[in-house]
Amino acid sequence: MTLNGIDISNWQPDIDLSKVDSDFVIVKTTEGTDYVSPVADAQIQQSMKLNKLVGVYHYATGAGAIAEAKFFLSNIKGYIGKALLALDFEGEAIVGGPTYAKAFLDTVYQATGIRPLLYTSKSVINQYDWSAVSKEYDLWGAQYASAAHIGYQSEPWEDGTAWGSFGKPVIRQYTGYGRLAGYVGNLDLDLFYGDADSWHKLLQSDKQVHETTTTTTTTNPVMETPIFQYSDDNGNKTYAYTHWEAIAGKAKLIRLESPNGTEFDLTVDDTGKLTVVKKE
Repeated sequence: MTLNGIDISNWQPDIDLSKVDSDFVIVKTTEGTDYVSPVADAQIQQSMKLNKLVGVYHYATGAGAIAEAKFFLSNIKGYIGKALLALDFEGEAIVGGPTYAKAFLDTVYQATGIRPLLYTSKSVINQYDWSAVSKEYDLWGAQYASAAHIGYQSEPWEDGTAWGSFGKPVIRQYTGYGRLAGYVGNLDLDLFYGDADSWHKLLQSDKQVHETTTTTTTTNPVMETPIFQYSDDNGNKTYAYTHWEAIAGKAKLIRLESPNGTEFDLTVDDTGKLTVVKKE
């Protein structure tokens, strides 16, 4: 099964999605480290009200992969788990190659547990070795047959070459010159290779938290070594590389160990705030 959709941005500020036939809509939200599309929220909200499948994407500029990812995340908090996430990797950003793209994708994944899609063209795929990226992330691939105005296509033109280590894209953008009833102007047209259930799986975190009723005190280390800022009762703050573990399998109860061996038990709330639990 396949689904037809469009991707839009601030270049379509007046589009009325209720008049345009589509199974899904992917909306540009941010660019670089300082631009937020002024129409993104309205476009996303209308799509959701119309019960369309929704995605959001960030347009990379090369301003810094991690900085761009954090900027993207800070502006889509309300849509995490509700919309497909994607990185638009083209233009000046492509000089950073797969390393840049993966740093962005990894940052989003580490923060959300959701694996974003990489949007790029087949020509960019053929410029680099993407194997390190394709092992972990899916492709939203772009390739056009021509600049002719066309509508939805169930079998878009292919040039017969492979999509590198990705094998094939999960979404194919096959024109930037699409024309659909209900909108006067060009539209990017896309084909999703799957159904609604397949789409929803792409929105879900694959970092599963398993609840346990056992009383064992065996700890399960989190596969990270982050840096935490810790404040004592007098407000003195220090930064330290720390190892943290879920205590008795409870993700919201954390044991933090500093390099000198000092241990703290903490609780973590839904915002990520850490509170020291006094040991008896």
